[in-house]
Amino acid sequence: MKSVGKWIKKHKKLCVFLVIVLILGILIGKFVSSVQKAAQTMMTMLTQQETAAIERRSLVESVSATGFVTSAGSRNVSAEVTGVKSLSVPVQVGDLVEAGDLLCLFDTSDLEENLADAELTLSVAQRRTQLDLDSAERSLAEAGISVQVDMSRMEEQVASALRSYEEARETMNRAGSSYGNANHNSAEIRKALEGYQAQLAGVHEQLSGQPDSAGSNAAASVSGGDVGTTDREALEAEARRLEQLITEYQMKYSTAQETERGLKSAYDQAVTAVNNAYDAYNRQLQSQEDTIRNGGSTLQSRQDGVTSSRLNASTSGMSDQQQIDRYQEQIAACRVTSPTSGVVTAVNLETGDSYNGGAIVTIEDISSYEVTVEIDEYDISKIREGQRVAIKTNGTGDLELEGKVLSIAPRATGGTSVTYTVKVSIDTPCEDLRMDMTAKLSIIISSKENVLTVPYAAVQTAEDGSFYVEVVEENAGEAGGDHQSADQGQPDGNGQPADQGQPDGNGQPMGQGRPGGNGQPGLPAASGGNAAMPGTLPTRCVPVTKGIESDYYVEISGEGIVEGLEVIVPADNSLDNLNDLMLQMGPMGGF
Repeated sequence: MKSVGKWIKKHKKLCVFLVIVLILGILIGKFVSSVQKAAQTMMTMLTQQETAAIERRSLVESVSATGFVTSAGSRNVSAEVTGVKSLSVPVQVGDLVEAGDLLCLFDTSDLEENLADAELTLSVAQRRTQLDLDSAERSLAEAGISVQVDMSRMEEQVASALRSYEEARETMNRAGSSYGNANHNSAEIRKALEGYQAQLAGVHEQLSGQPDSAGSNAAASVSGGDVGTTDREALEAEARRLEQLITEYQMKYSTAQETERGLKSAYDQAVTAVNNAYDAYNRQLQSQEDTIRNGGSTLQSRQDGVTSSRLNASTSGMSDQQQIDRYQEQIAACRVTSPTSGVVTAVNLETGDSYNGGAIVTIEDISSYEVTVEIDEYDISKIREGQRVAIKTNGTGDLELEGKVLSIAPRATGGTSVTYTVKVSIDTPCEDLRMDMTAKLSIIISSKENVLTVPYAAVQTAEDGSFYVEVVEENAGEAGGDHQSADQGQPDGNGQPADQGQPDGNGQPMGQGRPGGNGQPGLPAASGGNAAMPGTLPTRCVPVTKGIESDYYVEISGEGIVEGLEVIVPADNSLDNLNDLMLQMGPMGGF
């Protein structure tokens, strides 16, 4: 022992090193044993398969949301007047009011003074415009009388000018007739005179022995015989008679010419008088037209004056009347009454305060309630007006209230997430309801009774997008407890090695894309009758069609899907679940 002790003291460092090595060996052994046990436990948990039975149940597809109870009708009562002092606010928060009850009374003294001033201004303006209108109407009446007198005078003057013209025409016609007669008479006398002169010339030719053809014919007509047989005395007597007739007719012709000239002068004067009378008549007609035109223009001008005065009378006081109307409305608005029945939830004005706008009182209708919620953009397309809603509140406990969707906002609510405001009515009467209670809603999208269902996770998706479930074979119980197969590595009922049914790294059965035990293309191959790993059950893949979905269950249908079949519910082999397993196993031994 002494030698051992000496050796230990002599080799102290070596002994310490050997002790440390020994301790490390023991620790490492414990660590390896713990790791092996942990790995075995983890593998068992990962490969152990959860199953669920296909069962009949009633499903309800719904969208859940949380909101707050509000009044179905909320009114912020304000006044249509500002800058006035409140005389009385006879309500308080919590008061029940009826429609028409007084909520606030404002001071109207300043408004009433302004109203009196505006009414006086309007009265003066109306009186002034009425005087202008009366004056314009008098001017119009006077102008009408004046124009009428001028028209009457012009009608008389035109008639007188017409009569003068007609008289001048008659005088001209008489003068023309006289002148025509005188001219004819003068022409007849001249013709006779010329005839006598021709006869006398013929007689003289016969007396001188130088008769011409005309004279011979004349002498022959007077004597009735041959010139040669006429004695000279007869010719001379005839010559004297003819000379006497010529002298007589020369005097007649001279007198006729004188008379003709006088009558022609009278006729010319009559023609001039007719022309003058005609011109005078035309001038009177023109004057009459001018009088008519000027009179019409005068009347129109006076009428325009009357119209303008009437317009002034109707518009000059319009601004004053509008101001009066505003003052009257403001005075009426100084008495603020409740527009509806309900409970007062806010009073924002006190007696003596000056009111400058805004809500005076807030009234909530407590006869009915609503819930306002925000629905995510992924679910809003499922919501329809009129859908039934199940409602629970913290204040009413397990009591389920009925409601329905009232409205859906057409645009999203502003914010980082896209949501839409939905209003829901509360149709079940409940005295325990209060505004601002937290309400939990289930908006019923659809529902079905007595349908075949499985847990939502039991329905898997194939590569082609179709759905299927893994149905546990009926002889799976022979594999032993904990759903583990006893004979590993044996081929399944389809002649496939058992390891083809094992899950891959994503938690899906391996061999997807090859026909399974049911021969459906696109479905993964099912596990055989003897699983390759402990906990693996023999299954077959059956295609299904999904129906209505709830939060946990989904309706399925398809060939071979009957109530009571067991289906695999795949485990989620994500990193989070692995961490959960590590936590469940606890710390490894020695650490």
